[in-house]
Amino acid sequence: MANAPSFAGIPIIPVLLLLLSTFSVSSSSSSSPANGSDTDLAALLAFKSQLADPLGVLAGNCRWIGVSCSPCRHRVTALSLSGIPLVGPLSPHLGNLSFLSVLNITYANLTGSIPPELGRLHRLRHLRLKGNCLSNDIPADLGNLTRLDFFSLSLNQLSGQIHPQLLLRLHNLREIYLYGNYLSGQIPPNLFNNTPSMCYISFDNNRLSGPISPNLLFHLQKLEIISLSGNDLSGQIPPYLFSNTPSLREIYISANTLSGHIPPNLLIHLQKLEIIS
Repeated sequence: MANAPSFAGIPIIPVLLLLLSTFSVSSSSSSSPANGSDTDLAALLAFKSQLADPLGVLAGNCRWIGVSCSPCRHRVTALSLSGIPLVGPLSPHLGNLSFLSVLNITYANLTGSIPPELGRLHRLRHLRLKGNCLSNDIPADLGNLTRLDFFSLSLNQLSGQIHPQLLLRLHNLREIYLYGNYLSGQIPPNLFNNTPSMCYISFDNNRLSGPISPNLLFHLQKLEIISLSGNDLSGQIPPYLFSNTPSLREIYISANTLSGHIPPNLLIHLQKLEIIS
C-alpha cells in the first residue's frame, strides 16, 4: 500500500495581539446591548474556561496567543493555536465569533464532539482541526459554511457516515481532508456535485465501504489528487470514474477490496497523471 500523499495546507503563524475591547460588568453596561467585540471576548473566555491549558498559553485577560483582530472593528478574524496542548472540548460559544475567517486548532488534544454551532461561522474560509481526539460524527451544520475553501478534520476519532448534503452548499471548497478517522458507510454518490473548484480529496484510512458511484467525480474538472486508499470500498472500479478529471495528477485507491481496472485508453487522456496506486 502506497503512503497517502501529504498535502500542504495554508500556514497560519500564531501572533500575539491585544484584543482591543473591555468586558464591562457594570450595571450601566448591562442595560445596553453588548457590542461585537464584547461578544467576541465572551466567546473566547467561554472557550478558555473549558480547556486545561497546562502551559498557560491562554493566561491573562485580553492577551491571547493566536488571536488576530480586524484593525478597524476590533473583531476576532482568526484563531490559530497549532501544536499547543490545550486539552479539552471545543466550546459551542466559538460559533459566536461571527467575523472569524480562520479556525486553525491542530494537534492540541481537543476532545469531545465538534459543536454544531460552528456552522454559524458564515465568514469562515479555513477550518482546520487536524490531529486532535475529536469524536462522534461530523455535524451536518458544517454544510452552512458557504465560504469555506479549506476543510480538514483528519487524524481524529470521528465516526459515523458522511452526511449526503455536507458539501451541498460549499461551492468554493478546494480541499477536503478527512483521512485517519473511523468514518463508515458509502461515500455519498452526489457528495461532490456542487464543488466545482475541488482540487484535493483525502478520505484514506477510514472505514468507508460499499461501491464507488460512477458519477462521484464527474463535476470535478479541477481535481488534482484523490486518495481513497485504506478503506473497505468494494465492487468494480467504475470504468469511467476519471473520464471528466483532466487535471488529475495522483490517484490512490489501493488497500480496498475493489476489482477491475481503469481502461488504458482512458488513462491516455489523463495527460497530467503521475501516480496511480
